[in-house]
Amino acid sequence: MAAPKEVSEPHKELRFTRAGQAQGFVVIAAVAFAFSLLLTVTWLMGHPSFTWWMPLPFLVLAIFLARLGTRCARHAYIILTPLGVEIFPLRKPEKNLNLVYWTQLENAEFDPELTTLKLHYNEKKTAGVILSLKPILIKKRPLLKKALEGRLAEKS
Repeated sequence: MAAPKEVSEPHKELRFTRAGQAQGFVVIAAVAFAFSLLLTVTWLMGHPSFTWWMPLPFLVLAIFLARLGTRCARHAYIILTPLGVEIFPLRKPEKNLNLVYWTQLENAEFDPELTTLKLHYNEKKTAGVILSLKPILIKKRPLLKKALEGRLAEKS
């Protein structure tokens, strides 16, 4: 499995992963694996309605979701760097990375529940990026807010 690359100056960046999203994938993977195990035991006990292939779809689903959950927990979603805010999508992050430079940002706006982040490029708030913060753990969202607002306050 690919691992995150080593950072030359890790003390200058803040990484926020999709750990909140990973929890759901891992729980569903565990349920799928348990169901696969149940079907396997039922088949091994000789139940006439069950065949050998019935646990396989649940086992494949469990493996896929466990790998996806691991990927979400290990790889970054948002990174605050000295250059700006790096936003990594879930699919093909190496190709679809979005880097928003600090000089481009005019303002950052969080909703009261800390589930949405709006990065504004101008004073009129007509251009920018909208991010969902639901993939980030709930206890990490205030840290992101504090860091982003502190960096933007430092700019002005």
